[in-house]
Amino acid sequence: MMNEDTTSNTSSSPSSGLLGDFLKQKRLDKNYSLEKLSQKTKISVNILKSLEANDYEHLPSAAYIKGFVSSYAKVLGLSSEETISKMEYTYLNILGKPFPALNHTKSMALANAAKSNQPLPLAEPSPHEVIASSDSIMENTKSALPIVILASVILVFIGGYKLISSVVENEVTGNKNSNLGPKIESSSALVKHPNLPKPVEKTETSATTDKPADAAATVEAPKEEVKPVVELERNFPTIDFKKVKGKLFQVRTDAPENEDETLLPETIKNAINSKLQNIYIKAFSGNTWVSYKIDSSPIESVIINKGSDLFLQGSEIRLFLGNVNVTKIFYNNYLIETPTKSGVKSLIFPEESNSKYLMPLFPKAKDDILYTAEDYTKRMNLEVEELKKRKQE
Repeated sequence: MMNEDTTSNTSSSPSSGLLGDFLKQKRLDKNYSLEKLSQKTKISVNILKSLEANDYEHLPSAAYIKGFVSSYAKVLGLSSEETISKMEYTYLNILGKPFPALNHTKSMALANAAKSNQPLPLAEPSPHEVIASSDSIMENTKSALPIVILASVILVFIGGYKLISSVVENEVTGNKNSNLGPKIESSSALVKHPNLPKPVEKTETSATTDKPADAAATVEAPKEEVKPVVELERNFPTIDFKKVKGKLFQVRTDAPENEDETLLPETIKNAINSKLQNIYIKAFSGNTWVSYKIDSSPIESVIINKGSDLFLQGSEIRLFLGNVNVTKIFYNNYLIETPTKSGVKSLIFPEESNSKYLMPLFPKAKDDILYTAEDYTKRMNLEVEELKKRKQE
């Protein structure tokens, strides 16, 4: 990879102000209109409006939000640490959850910085580790539920038994001259009202009967408590995956960019391995955001700043790019065209592997983690089966 991974930690506490208000005020102070800022950052006006309105519900995933905020701050000359700190503070206050750690997210620096011998940061948990953790949580919940229900039923029967014994004893030792019998409450009613009122005597209007009332015979049998329905929160909502249709890109062997060393350096050309897929991405007119998977390695998410690049090699490579129109992508030293109106693009190398995968390539779950389509489908089906089992219990 032709870029240097950079990470930053800040210990400063964010101010009480939200990020959107802070950004808008700084923009107005520098006499920037939204349209002018959009031209400078290559970010649409609608996204800029959402950022300034702290409207995270209508913004893309956390990786893109961080990229937008970084570009906004860079154009206005704001402190990166202060801006990111306010972003995390605002994200927590608006959505009620901390800003996610993403999938090994990195900020891509200039290409020549990758040649320095700097220690690599510690690896963050991979999506596969998160999946394994989710399995463990689901199994523990499943095994504990029957025990809780059984304990509740036992408590109901014990309470009913004690109540009946107490009433019978009072009837035998009570005032035998009275013709009034106690009114017995059912055990199911007592379960609903823990603080029991004193038994209310029932006045009979008819003449005194010769036979005393049989208190035990009037006690209703304890009713079986209705088992509560435990709702399972879906981390993997249902997605309708689609097969890959048609060609995802076109190779241009005669493109003049193939000979332009400012776009395709000689060092990259010489690094090509004919036995592997070789992908070189150059962010030449703006920032771009990329998620990719090489062979069996976990998904990586990166931000490539303007002027930086990314070089990937592997037997099989899957890519998902945002703002792809600001990039030049070379496949085995040849420029490829990636037609798209939205600026978002999925790519699979080699093309023969298209039939193996479904779109979207890397869907995002509720926990803000990206999964492959096959992993997501597996987890989604497990959740559906778990819901069916809980409804039948």
